[in-house]
Amino acid sequence: MFHAAVIVGGVLLSLGIGKWQRWREFLPTFYYWALFSCFYEYISYIGNKHLWEFDRNFISLFVTETLYTFLFYPSMIVMFLGNFPDGRNKKIWHYFKWVSLSVLIEALALRFGAIKFNHGWSIVWEIFFYSTMYPMLRFHYKKPLHALVLSVFFVLFYLVIFDYDLF
Repeated sequence: MFHAAVIVGGVLLSLGIGKWQRWREFLPTFYYWALFSCFYEYISYIGNKHLWEFDRNFISLFVTETLYTFLFYPSMIVMFLGNFPDGRNKKIWHYFKWVSLSVLIEALALRFGAIKFNHGWSIVWEIFFYSTMYPMLRFHYKKPLHALVLSVFFVLFYLVIFDYDLF
């Protein structure tokens, strides 16, 4: 039920404060997120090494992953990018709020057994991940090709750090 509550809550919140009238503007970033989310699942499956896994899934793992990828994450992107402020301090605060909220949700998921961390992944890695993910979402929104190239280096970084044996 944790996943269902997070997904429904995120979508409903985005309907209230998200800038859905701009969804077409954010569509390439939805695709960017979905691509890398699915790529993580593929690499994890092929390498038999999930760093994090959903547990206590809503109906099934496939349904849970699909709902997050195609409903929850786009809702978050609409809120994150749609409410992105002007001004350096406001931008820093915006990133801080989103990283903190994401880590809080992950910590609650961990506490309630809705997610498992494996192979050295931890809440500290979650903080690092979200601290790079949100700037990358914004970077992709502004400069998609540059963000895709930089994302390849992040993928390689994680493959090396977590000793994926894919080659």
